[in-house]
Amino acid sequence: MARYFSVEEMECKCCGGLPEDGIDERLQNVLDAMRERVGGPLILSCCYRCPQHNAEVGGVPNSQHVYGRAADVLCPDGVSVDELAEIAEECGADGIGRYYDAQFVHVDTRGYAARWEE
Repeated sequence: MARYFSVEEMECKCCGGLPEDGIDERLQNVLDAMRERVGGPLILSCCYRCPQHNAEVGGVPNSQHVYGRAADVLCPDGVSVDELAEIAEECGADGIGRYYDAQFVHVDTRGYAARWEE
C-alpha cells in the first residue's frame, strides 16, 4: 500500500470498498511522490468509487475512480491548483484535471495523457 496514505483514505466513501484488484500501484506511487514534493500531508477527497457511488456523484461510467486508478487531491495551504497539477504531472500522473472552484486536482494513471479544467 502507499507509504503516506492509509487504506481507509483510498476506500469508497459510501461503502468502504476497494476495487477487486486493489488500488493501482502506479497511482499509489504518484500520490506518494506528490506528497514528498509538497513536503507535507495531502488530503484525498476521493479515491476509489464503487459504481453506485460514482453514479451518485455524477462520475462518468468509465471513470478511472471505479478502477482504482484515480484520486482527487485537495490543494494544501499555499499550493495552487496549477502548482499541484504541475507536481502531479512531474510525478507521473497520466490524467490531470484542474478544479479551480473546489480547489483540487484529479490525478489518474489511465495509461495515456489527458488534461482538462473545470
